[in-house]
Amino acid sequence: MPFDQVCPRCEQDWVRPYRFKSDGARFLLCTECDSMWWPGETVAIRCASFLDDVVAARLGVAEPWTDRVWADVLEPVPDPAR
Repeated sequence: MPFDQVCPRCEQDWVRPYRFKSDGARFLLCTECDSMWWPGETVAIRCASFLDDVVAARLGVAEPWTDRVWADVLEPVPDPAR
């Protein structure tokens, strides 16, 4: 089932499901402003985390993108309707 909600933080893109490649943990992400929400969280400004902060914490580094790109760490969840 597609998730069609405009990002409440930037209002410039859709919030879409993604997952971490390392363990398959899913989350919702706005690729325009890098806001993310864990499953079960309300997709609202007050609940948003920033992708960079979460990835840095998961990897145990200060800056997650110095020697890697998004495709190394995360991927969109395939739409089962396609």
